[in-house]
Formats: sequence, C-alpha cells, structure tokens
Amino acid sequence: MDTKQLPEQDGHTISYSVHGNSDGPAILSFHGGPGSKSKPYHAERFDLAKCRVILFDQRGCGASTPMGELENNTTDHLLNDAERIREALDIESWFVSGGSWGSTLSLLYAIKYPEHTRGLLIAAIFLGDRESISWSFGNGGAATIMPDVWEKRMQFFDKFDIKVVTQNEDTLRALDEADLDTKKEITAGVFNWEGNLFTPHSSISYTDPSDIEERDIASAKIFLHYDKNHEFIADNYILDNADKIAAMPTVIVHGRYDILCPMNKAKILADKLNNCEFVVATSSGHKLTPEGETIQHMAYDRFLADNTN
Repeated sequence: MDTKQLPEQDGHTISYSVHGNSDGPAILSFHGGPGSKSKPYHAERFDLAKCRVILFDQRGCGASTPMGELENNTTDHLLNDAERIREALDIESWFVSGGSWGSTLSLLYAIKYPEHTRGLLIAAIFLGDRESISWSFGNGGAATIMPDVWEKRMQFFDKFDIKVVTQNEDTLRALDEADLDTKKEITAGVFNWEGNLFTPHSSISYTDPSDIEERDIASAKIFLHYDKNHEFIADNYILDNADKIAAMPTVIVHGRYDILCPMNKAKILADKLNNCEFVVATSSGHKLTPEGETIQHMAYDRFLADNTN
C-alpha cells in the first residue's frame, strides 16, 4: 500500500492510498457514509494481484484534514477530488466502484466524467433522491419495518427537541450547542437508527455514548450536513441522467432484504442501463452477508475479466 496526499485545496487536504498491482487496471473505490472513511476491505474485494485499487478519504473523513470540516464540503467537491487523484496518478481512465453512498458518488462521477470511466462496479444502491431519503429517515418507510427502533429514535428526538421533518438541521443545532458528553449522546442517537438497518441477521443493538470518540462526532456532523442538503444533488438526478451512462459496462450487486435502501430503486436503475448486469445477493441486507460477499467477489471478478481484455 502506498499512501499519498493531494495538495491542500479549499482548506482541505485529501488522503488517498494505492493498493495492488501497479500495472493492472485501475479501480477507484468511493467509501460510504457520508462521513465514513476508506477501509482495507474496500480494496480487498478485488484481486490485488491483478488490479490497482485507489481508495481515498472524502473531505473531513478518515485521514483527510481537517477532521469533520463542513465548509467547502459538497458532493461536487468530492467528485473534483477524485479527478485530482486521477490526474495525480496519470490515469487516463479507470473503473469506478462503491457501495451505498459510494454507489451514489460512483454514478455521479460516471455521469460527470464518462470519458474517464471504463465501467461501474457498484452495490447497495442509494440514488440520493428525495423518495429514498424519506424512506430511510421519515416515519412512513423503514420505520414501519423497525417500529421498535423508530420508537427509540423518537425518544431521542423528543429529548433534544428534534422534529422528523427538520431532523438534520435540528440535530446539527443540538450538536453545536452541546458539551462533549452531550455530543456523544447525540451522536450515539444518530448512529442507532441507521446502524440497526444494515442487516436483518443481527440483533438490535444500541451504541453507548461512552464508546463515542471525537471522530464519530465528526462523522455524524458530515452525515447530517449532506442529508440536510439532500446530498447536494437535484431530486431524481441520477435516474434523469442515466441515459448518459446507459452504454457503460456496469455490474450492480444488491441485497434482496435491504431495509435501508430497498431493491426496487436498484432495479429501476438497472432497467435504464443497456449494458448492466444486475446481481441479487439473496440472503443479504444493506450489509452483505458472507454469502453476499462471495457473490460480489465473483460478480466483480467476472465483470473485470470481461471488460479488461
């Protein structure tokens, strides 16, 4: 692994890393979130003996600095950072990959820079549209499947005077006004909803505020910042611009039992793409099961073998 940094721009310094075979086909992997970070398994889902995989920590995330910074931190900034990495590595075109929020960024990158995108390897599709956001965080979607977890969320909202319709603004306000212990409690409340939607195969669990660290608070702030701004993309933007990438080689892997991002949106997207293989991970939710990971590995290996000859 070779870790590098982009020169500071807009007050942000971006950390990125290069893994695998320097002579192999290049793959850019966007991490999830918003507000998470790159992780070794994002590279290890590919055959590193054959592929060159580039990971980077998005603005305010992971090893990128300053941690948790919201100014000059938008979706378009992230896409521009990806382009700066491509140029720094002198890569003419690459495959682009990601799951969940990473799939959103992958699709947006391909729409904006089709000339630099050889193909898409994406999973756990999140389109960033208002309907998907409402399903995940409103009271009429995932909340109807997880009513006990939603009830716990409403107790958290009531304690901090957070309204469902303005939850992101209200939670950011509560964080800004809080002391450190209260910031930890609020951050745990943010994590406890989405964290329990990742898989139907685990028991419901709740994060203890004492386990929250400064980087977790920063992660929650970025997450809320992006959701507050509807991910900085127009409603239905990806589906409305799918024609721009319709011929691009694409493989989609999506869990059948994904509560956070139901499979119907992934299927709608796949149906708009003329050169797309849609693979259902039959036992998986938003987080892939071990079987789902095997399915993803096989699908990605087959896709790369078919599109790198």
